[in-house]
Amino acid sequence: MKRSLRMLVGWCCVALSFALVILIGAGIFDPVGSVAGRSSLTPVLMGLLPSVSFGIALFALGVWLISTGRKK
Repeated sequence: MKRSLRMLVGWCCVALSFALVILIGAGIFDPVGSVAGRSSLTPVLMGLLPSVSFGIALFALGVWLISTGRKK
């Protein structure tokens, strides 16, 4: 893969990960299970875990692509 293309894909991954975090914060992605009537946040956090993990992995992939694209 060319260096410029690798860096472009890396920056796109970083931008998409930030967009995913914003969508999670805005409440677009709801937890899988219903949390009505529960007094603990643990089910909510467990429901959001796949989305947050995907955002972190996407960000890490973008940073890796950018860092390897800058090397000569």
